[in-house]
Amino acid sequence: FCKLRDFSHIFCYNSVMFKDLYKQHDWDDVTIHQKIGEILMSADKIDLIHLSMALDAQRFQRLPLGVIFVLMKVISKEDLEQALIIQRYIDSRIANEAK
Repeated sequence: FCKLRDFSHIFCYNSVMFKDLYKQHDWDDVTIHQKIGEILMSADKIDLIHLSMALDAQRFQRLPLGVIFVLMKVISKEDLEQALIIQRYIDSRIANEAK
């Protein structure tokens, strides 16, 4: 099931491809930097509507996207913290593989 959004990202997901925010090794096959919205969508924590609403809100509030999701009560603070850990894990692994 794929959805196209006008900000030039294609989000493809189905129940088999969902990643677990609490299992870093579920993310070992990711080979490029992931934005926080992409991580949360992959983990089925948000959907495209949530992402679109948060991006719209970000234009006015100038807050990090993850904080907006928490303020919207779409995700918990723990979900955000874990998504940021996953993001750093992916980036670190990619940097190490590039060496």
